[in-house]
Amino acid sequence: MSDPLIEIRDGAVELGGRPVLRGIDLTVGPGEVLAVLGANGSGKSTLVRAALGLVPTCRGSAQLYGVPLASFRDWHRVGFVPQRGSSGGGVPASVREVVASGRLSRRGLLRPASKADRAAVDDAIAAVGLSDRAHDAVSTLSGGQQQRVLVARALASGPELIVLDEPMAGVDAPSQEQLAATLRTLVDRGATLVLVLHELGPLADLIGRTVVMRDGRVAYDGPPLAAFADADGHGHEHHPDQDHRPAHVPGMASPLERATRRENRA
Repeated sequence: MSDPLIEIRDGAVELGGRPVLRGIDLTVGPGEVLAVLGANGSGKSTLVRAALGLVPTCRGSAQLYGVPLASFRDWHRVGFVPQRGSSGGGVPASVREVVASGRLSRRGLLRPASKADRAAVDDAIAAVGLSDRAHDAVSTLSGGQQQRVLVARALASGPELIVLDEPMAGVDAPSQEQLAATLRTLVDRGATLVLVLHELGPLADLIGRTVVMRDGRVAYDGPPLAAFADADGHGHEHHPDQDHRPAHVPGMASPLERATRRENRA
């Protein structure tokens, strides 16, 4: 059996002195497509952030590729797509500039971009179907297009593991379908995906495993359910047209985000 890409044992997280995650055991192997589901406040976003070191654990252990998070350095092997928030807000950056910032985990901040770096950026933009908008300001794009820019930024380093936090939140139905097509292409290429979702929606045929969070614990871990009940225990089915708002998680810096923030300040 291949070594896991993500492994958490008895993980716990506290934020502001309040317990958010408790007794978490999670293993994600190569090639898996895992959806983390749950109601707002259930801990699903915190779970994936803890797995990447974006939120510190107060108990237990967490590893990436068999290496404790404190010692992990191969961040180019991991792509993280945060909740969209203000991806175009205030910074007059083009699509290409934002995507190029995702390459910094491979080449470093001071080394000039090489031919290989530029080609990787072009490939990432093409993978999300935005080659014709590469030189446009991100602020001029629709919400769905901005989400695809964030996916392209994560792809620029050529990661094997891609973690997406609420990629469908605030995105219209046509853009959801376009994003789903992009993710199917990544899976076909052998990528491992972990997605935080409220419902499977257009990704239903892609998901091979679901983890349902409730009150900071894993309530279910197994194959996707044909018609799963609402993860907050209310017992009704989700419908794609329901309005769900993503849980707010305080932003925290990590090696995955620092380089991008430096470039945005430049």
